Amino acid sequence: MYRKNNGITLIALVLTIVVLLILAGVSIAMLTGDNGILSQTQRAKNETNEAAKNEQLDLAKQEDLINETLNGVEVEQVTDENPGQLEQESINTFVVNSIEDLVFFAYDVTNGNKYEGKTVKLGLSLDFNSTKSYVEPFRTDYSEYGYNGELKTLLTTEEGFRPIGSTYDTDVSTNYFYGTFDGNYNTIYNLYQSYEDSDNTTIIGFFSTNGGIINNLKIENCNMNFTTNNMFVVSGVICGRNSGTIKNCGTSGNFKMIDNGVKATYASGITGQSFGVVEKCYSKTNIEVSSNSSFSISTNVGGIAGAVNDNYIKSCYNVGEININVNADVENVVGGIASANDIKVENCYNIGKINLNANVQVTKMILVGNIIGYNNENAEINNCFNEGQISANLLNDNNSIGIGNITGDSYLSTINNCYSMGKISLENSTVQNIGQIIGRTLSTTFNNCFGVIEESVGTIGYDRGNNTINNVTLKEKSEIPEILEVIGTDFEKDSENINQGYPILEWQ
Repeated sequence: MYRKNNGITLIALVLTIVVLLILAGVSIAMLTGDNGILSQTQRAKNETNEAAKNEQLDLAKQEDLINETLNGVEVEQVTDENPGQLEQESINTFVVNSIEDLVFFAYDVTNGNKYEGKTVKLGLSLDFNSTKSYVEPFRTDYSEYGYNGELKTLLTTEEGFRPIGSTYDTDVSTNYFYGTFDGNYNTIYNLYQSYEDSDNTTIIGFFSTNGGIINNLKIENCNMNFTTNNMFVVSGVICGRNSGTIKNCGTSGNFKMIDNGVKATYASGITGQSFGVVEKCYSKTNIEVSSNSSFSISTNVGGIAGAVNDNYIKSCYNVGEININVNADVENVVGGIASANDIKVENCYNIGKINLNANVQVTKMILVGNIIGYNNENAEINNCFNEGQISANLLNDNNSIGIGNITGDSYLSTINNCYSMGKISLENSTVQNIGQIIGRTLSTTFNNCFGVIEESVGTIGYDRGNNTINNVTLKEKSEIPEILEVIGTDFEKDSENINQGYPILEWQ
């Protein structure tokens, strides 16, 4: 009876409204027809919304024009007919033609499609900041992929771009890329990522983990910001962890990490940890890491790799500046090419600065090298040179500190055919374990290693014994070109003056 009475009341209300409209001279047709009041109202609303969208797009295009003028970077307008769907060039070859495609590709890998045996090509250069790289930059229908709002806005603010592959895959056995990603000599501009997380193993970068091949790709003007809380983090601009091959890739921009955690942190301009091959890559990315927790296991930072755990790094170079802020008594291992080397680093050079500032007294290990921070048991450093500078401000000295122009510390390893033109500057002159070649060494074989004569800095900072030293010496700068006679065939004369007349690597 209650529902029946309510129904009667509602019908009566509707009839009353209709009668009033008729009495007011408004017919049903005038109200609901194609040109009726309601239709006109809806059209006006749609036109207003469309005008607002067009205005937003026009403003964004003006911003694009300003940025192109200021930065000298211009990308072409995408013409992707199926945004969010990779174009299939052949049975096993797919093409990314827009930012929307890139977002879908990241989502697809994260959800289990490894692309094993397949190739994904970058069809053109893409700029996250430019409307030209989107089919619809302000679309709001990508919530399925984790973007609840305007796509371009979310990709350039808040968390930014979600990595290609799972970031929380603790055993690194599923949901990561296992195919070939061919950048096709194109560039990704203005990659932005900003994450803060706790109590997880996080593997993060443009790719999270690479189990396949990434080649011919540049990422320029990246902006990456990570804050860690009680977690294990592996991070790099190209990928967090490399278990495959990275070749012919380069990065530039800024990478910042704040380490509040009790677990290890790895950071780098190319890859955080490398169990695979990194070859013919460069980093111009400036890296800043702040270590804030005395309970952290270690902070590991390198220009090319946070650590070389397997295989090798070859024919790579670093230009980016590395800044380490030690705000707690925590282990820090830092290298211009890699923080730690367990296997082999060869034919590489560094010209980037390393600045280490300790705001507390330290008792744990701090190892800094312009090529490698720590050269581990059975590891090799071959045919490398350095022109970067190390600046360190340490409040106290301890025997666990090692600072060197080639490597900070070396144990049961080999260093062949290396030289350094770099300079080490210390705010605290009491630090003893510094050397033009190496800071500390035990049971290491040195062959044909050279540095520049510098007051108060010798060849080896702390010789812990059992080393084999063959032709290791310091020379005047003017004498360095003469080392070509003994340093090996991987070097050649700088006939085009690209290295101020000092020996260069054959591949340069």
